[in-house]
Amino acid sequence: MGVELNLTSKSRYALKIMLDLAHHDHLPHVPRKDIARRQRIPQDYLDQIMIRLRRGNIVESIRGRSGGYRLAKPAKDITVWELFEAVEGNLEPVQCIPVGQSCDLDVGCLSQPAWKLIFSKMKQSLEGLTIGDLVGEKLYEFPEFVTGVSECRAPVSSASL
Repeated sequence: MGVELNLTSKSRYALKIMLDLAHHDHLPHVPRKDIARRQRIPQDYLDQIMIRLRRGNIVESIRGRSGGYRLAKPAKDITVWELFEAVEGNLEPVQCIPVGQSCDLDVGCLSQPAWKLIFSKMKQSLEGLTIGDLVGEKLYEFPEFVTGVSECRAPVSSASL
């Protein structure tokens, strides 16, 4: 079953995490608590997201007392599609898009070809946009970026997970 086009908080926080790691890629690794503090992400939620990012081979973890995280490959080689797919799983906007899936209205469905084209264009666009592009675009005008990236939404509480 696909996820609606409205990405979840996992994707929003994963993007913040990745921008933070890319911004600090000059360090051997970034401590977990520093990412959580700068990005205002509860540490247990950050851990859940990091598990998905590690499984997607997007980040690496460094164990131990002075451990942390780093990008598994250069930011220019990590696409936004790859990031969202790692944390969300299946991104198809409707159930009839994946191969082998269908519904009772398949025959003569006017919207299925449209959804396939929309999904294809969305995927193509996000596959062409990298974390390196986002960091390189200098989207952040304020010196506060040095300490992290903020988001306009309130942080997720551990209770809402």
